[in-house]
Amino acid sequence: MPEATQRFFDHRPESVKAARDFTTRTLRDWGLDDTGDVRLVVSELATNALAHGSDRDHGFLVRLEAQTDGIRLEVHDSRDPRQPLPEPADPDLAAETGRGLVIVDTLSTLWGVDPRQPRGKIVWSHFPTALPATPVQAGQEVRAC
Repeated sequence: MPEATQRFFDHRPESVKAARDFTTRTLRDWGLDDTGDVRLVVSELATNALAHGSDRDHGFLVRLEAQTDGIRLEVHDSRDPRQPLPEPADPDLAAETGRGLVIVDTLSTLWGVDPRQPRGKIVWSHFPTALPATPVQAGQEVRAC
């Protein structure tokens, strides 16, 4: 079974695309070609981490883990613990923003928010999938955010 892998991304708009690309490469390295839903969810969560969950001195971390029943995606940020936890909004139909967690809720089997120590949060989502039978070793890059 593939190992979990993670990567830190700087607080820059270009990091959202980099997080999508990292996710796609990792899942393909694991033998999974249908990455559309996971790719869209990581894009939404990375965008939220930049807009609401981190400041210029802290980026965000994306972690992917192969589990027996699917893939777990996590986006870690360093949000101020006094901020309210995210939840899906009911945006006005004319609004151009506010649908990110609605998309996450729709495309993920499960999702949630956990506290992160020493500060911040982890927004995670789960996607059921059949993993390849042949073990694949994935690299691991770690940097604290």
